[in-house]
Amino acid sequence: MSVILWSNRLPFRTSAPHAACFPAAPSAAAPPFVVTPKSVPSRVNSVRAGTRRNGHTLGVAFSLMLGLAITAPASRAESFHDAIRAAWDRDPANQSFSIDASASHKNANAAQSWFPDGPILAGQYLDDHFIGTNLGYTTYQGSISIPLWLPGQGTATMRNALADEAVARARIKVQHLLSSVRVLDLASSATLLQKKIGNLRATSDLLDRVVRSSQQGLRAGEIASSDFDAVVGEKADLDAQIAQAEQALESARAELDALTGTDEIPDILSLDGRILGTQNLALDPARDPRIEMANAVTKSARASYSVARHSYMPNPQVGVQVVKQGQYGSPWDTQVGVQFSMALPSEARNTPMIMKEVKAMGAAERDAVLAQRKVTVEYRQTRASLSSALSMLRHTTTSVHALNARAGDLEHAWSVGETPVIEYLRARRAALEAGQRSAEADVIWHAAMIRMSLMAGNYP
Repeated sequence: MSVILWSNRLPFRTSAPHAACFPAAPSAAAPPFVVTPKSVPSRVNSVRAGTRRNGHTLGVAFSLMLGLAITAPASRAESFHDAIRAAWDRDPANQSFSIDASASHKNANAAQSWFPDGPILAGQYLDDHFIGTNLGYTTYQGSISIPLWLPGQGTATMRNALADEAVARARIKVQHLLSSVRVLDLASSATLLQKKIGNLRATSDLLDRVVRSSQQGLRAGEIASSDFDAVVGEKADLDAQIAQAEQALESARAELDALTGTDEIPDILSLDGRILGTQNLALDPARDPRIEMANAVTKSARASYSVARHSYMPNPQVGVQVVKQGQYGSPWDTQVGVQFSMALPSEARNTPMIMKEVKAMGAAERDAVLAQRKVTVEYRQTRASLSSALSMLRHTTTSVHALNARAGDLEHAWSVGETPVIEYLRARRAALEAGQRSAEADVIWHAAMIRMSLMAGNYP
């Protein structure tokens, strides 16, 4: 099925039955911004006059800032690509899985040997002097033998090693994907926190103006003390939310520092729908690294079972034996012969070994089916997240404009005594919540889009 997804710049097309892989991480958004009115009158009358002239304009401007929050943060990584590359370079699993793959490849090469093990040397010396008879019997005996592959065992062993190498390389891809998604989750969370902090500070600045005006009105006896307390309480609540969000932002920065070596927040908002349009993505769950790894593990389990089936008895041994015997006055001389030894098959040995591999193969096939289901669901969830976020962004942008214009009108109405301050505070709170939803939508659709790119094997 072909699905058209629209960004706010241009459309891009995906052609997968299912969409992105991981459930959308906590959205992230761009950095905060601070709104500073061009002039903040110090007296109530000045506020009234300024509001009459510029209230609607300020409301619209403020709505744009709340909805988009475009001011850059204090520090930002050079790019999201640099962040995921730094995280991957610092990931200890990167080197570990690479060593596993190299070791499995060497095991496969070793399995091509002519013999499954090294030569076996044996020697004996027999003499009747030690038991006291002293008849002059003396025997020297030595042998060298080598084990032999059972039919098909060598090939099965080599294929098993190659399957283990494929598992290790699939794990590298999965770990790279997980590392990148973790960076994306942290970047999204931190960016969203920055946007929300910016929105909160902008609203707090506007309420600060109202607090000053209310304080002057309270002294002049123009407003009730309960109205003044409501304004002060609302601003204090916003400041508390700012402190809480800043603490969460610092935690996200700390995790980024541990992951990438720097606490700079990767810039995900600079990536738009063009990264999907230019990459010609094919969002097929079957190509997901986790599905590839599950299939590789299944093949490895089957290869191990094949080795067990071809190892139905201990490896036979064949070699050469030399015997020299001596007795006083005896004409005996040195003897040379061929030696062969073989242990016969035993159910007591073979059945547990084979059943162990059968259970491992069944577990691998079960995990492959579960992984297929999980990845398919996550693709659909991410695609739905992208589509809904884009729709929500369009609606919340309109909502932000309207609610901020309403808040500006109610501020003017309050300043001239036409409406209680509590109505203005409710309107300002509604505008803030709309701005926060708009920030979430903006970050979610960027994060979902990047996820889709990661799932397709592209690292923007």
